[in-house]
Amino acid sequence: MKWKVTLALNVILAVTAYGQGSSAATAPTPLLHVRGGFEITVHAPLKSATALFGAHGERTWAGSDWDPHFLWPLPEQDNEGAVFTVGEDRTPWVMTAFDLEKGHVQYVFFAGRALATVLDIHLASLGPAETKVTVAYEWTALKPEANDHIQHMAEAHRQMGKHWETAINGMLQKEKNKSE
Repeated sequence: MKWKVTLALNVILAVTAYGQGSSAATAPTPLLHVRGGFEITVHAPLKSATALFGAHGERTWAGSDWDPHFLWPLPEQDNEGAVFTVGEDRTPWVMTAFDLEKGHVQYVFFAGRALATVLDIHLASLGPAETKVTVAYEWTALKPEANDHIQHMAEAHRQMGKHWETAINGMLQKEKNKSE
């Protein structure tokens, strides 16, 4: 599946670059591509932790800022191929991978005609009740005006790891306390 995502992004980049126009007198402005990410530890077994990173599963810990509206499947559920929108601008997202057994979740989304994003999450068991989560983002500008925005997003997302870890483990602790 990763090769399909890479191919799709390369085609989009080629079309976008072509659409910028070029002449012998002026070189096109390079489009920025930035990779970033973080690692966290979740206090849950692999399958349970993986489920928390599905679009629907994330609602349990992300708060009101995360409210995906599923277009497919209905009724909504996390699975490979799910399509949903988020935010006021209704940005479309596609869940390109969702594998509870292998601990892999991946999304591709486009913010207007400005940028493309691949969000790739890999999880690995650290024991019966702990999971290491590696979150990787790749942002690609689709037009030069998005370059600065991507730089700011990359910096902001580097700081998100601690927030995610606190929110997820806090929710898990509350659930544990309710069941005791």
